[in-house]
This record gives sequence, C-alpha cells and structure tokens, in this order.
Amino acid sequence: MNDPFKSIASYYDVLVTRHGHSPQACDYGRAESQTAKFKVLAEAMPLEGSSVLDVGCGFADFADYLQTRNPDLRYTGCDLAPAMVAAARARRPDLDIRQANVLTDPMEPHEFVTANGIFYLLGQNAPGLMRGLIERMFQLATVAVAFNSLSSWAADPEQGEFYADPLETMAFCRQITPWITLRHDYHPRDFTLYLYKLRP
Repeated sequence: MNDPFKSIASYYDVLVTRHGHSPQACDYGRAESQTAKFKVLAEAMPLEGSSVLDVGCGFADFADYLQTRNPDLRYTGCDLAPAMVAAARARRPDLDIRQANVLTDPMEPHEFVTANGIFYLLGQNAPGLMRGLIERMFQLATVAVAFNSLSSWAADPEQGEFYADPLETMAFCRQITPWITLRHDYHPRDFTLYLYKLRP
C-alpha cells in the first residue's frame, strides 16, 4: 500500500515547482478561498500573544495573516513537503518551519493547533487517519484546535478527494471534548470545527 503522506508530499512538491509561491501551489483555485478559510480558523480563540502550531503550513501564509492582526503571536509551522518547507523557510526565515509529520515526529505543545486542508488527499484510509490526526492535534493543544475539511454535504464533490461528513466528524470529536463549535457557514463545500480543552 502506498504511504499517503509520501504521496501528499510529492503532490505538493510538484505544485510548488509548477506554480511557485501562490495559492495554486497550495491547491486553491482562488486566493479568496484561502483567505476565507484563514479568517474562520483564526476566529476560534483570541490569539494575541498565543503560540500557534500550523499543521500542513505550506508557505506559512497563515503566519502572515495572523501576525498582521496579532504581531506578538508565536508561530510554528510543519509540513510534509520538502519543497514547501524550503520555500517557507526562504520566505520567512524568522519563523520556526519544520519538515515533519505531526503523527510521528516530536512536537512541543502549543496553545492553539490548527490545520488547513490536510485531510482531502489521505486516500482509502482517510477517515481513520483523520481521526488520528485530530487526536494528535488535541494532545498538542493546551487551549484549542481548529481544522477544516471538505464537506460531504457538497453538491459537487470531485473524484479522488476525501469529503468528511460534518456530523460524523463532530460526533467523533465529542468523544475527545464536549466543547465544540461546528462552522458550515462560509463555503458550501467546506466545514471547520473548533475543539476546546475547557469551556470557551
């Protein structure tokens, strides 16, 4: 069986080579879609002065978005794709950017752990891998987790991509914490979940 994480890394390395630093290299059709998802993720908790771990950080564009609004925020990014990590480090040498798999590599706890678009290419074992990643992110968070996923409620799903059921995903997350917010109000093909350690 192919390792989905190696396949994902290779997929994004090709996009970086083809598109350079752009939303297209992060597999977005439009820059506006990326910004909309950043906005929803950032609304999970007050971030001024917080530490953030961005899982699947790509070019660390989310750091730009966050630090424009929260200058003293402390950001760490990790990504599977070597080309992404190299480009992010070259673009933002001031940040802690790591080539790492959050499931298997050591990572320090952060107040806020976030993931943007990391599940859709996980392949045949996507539901189980998604659950493992959610559990791991919650272990690493001291305050909150926010992640998004393609939604099975989408009217126009694309072949070869994993679309999670929002209610099934929320039901799984309720086994981890009772403090949850589901967002399905910003894009018809996407949802975001906030998970909190304590009542927000």
